[in-house]
Amino acid sequence: MLVTCHGKTPSTTTQAATGTITNQQPVITPGELPRKEIMSQPTPNNRPDRIAPGSCRLQGEIIAVLPTLEPNKNTPCGKVPCQAVVKVQRVLGYGSAFDKPLASGQEINVYFHFTLSPSARYFSELTKPLPGLKVGNIFQADMNRASDGITNKEGWFQVYSYTVIK
Repeated sequence: MLVTCHGKTPSTTTQAATGTITNQQPVITPGELPRKEIMSQPTPNNRPDRIAPGSCRLQGEIIAVLPTLEPNKNTPCGKVPCQAVVKVQRVLGYGSAFDKPLASGQEINVYFHFTLSPSARYFSELTKPLPGLKVGNIFQADMNRASDGITNKEGWFQVYSYTVIK
């Protein structure tokens, strides 16, 4: 048997009584994977973002905007609503140590730190402006237990950023 290499495809040549049989196979250089395998590997662009510890990623629908304003009228949440009742549409995942699993269809109280109004009005410094949310909107967000902004935090969740889906 003879092995010859022409470019990147080696040929294995076997001489038999009836003639010569050539079998060509692709050569993979060290560190290179076959194209099919390269395409199936996750890349930084298609890999889902990690969910922070203590957080839950979900899709939810705003079913009520609560009219309650903060007592300090000099803050954005003292001027426009920041609280809503959200119906969980779909739970997309949990970060480690998220202590209260949520279910589709469950209604939860959520505090939106950058208000339910478009963020450009009160927070022009945000690099990713938020469009605002109203009743009927479906959004995706990472949320965790409310730790500030709400006087009675028991049972509340908080959101800093979201993406409107519908």
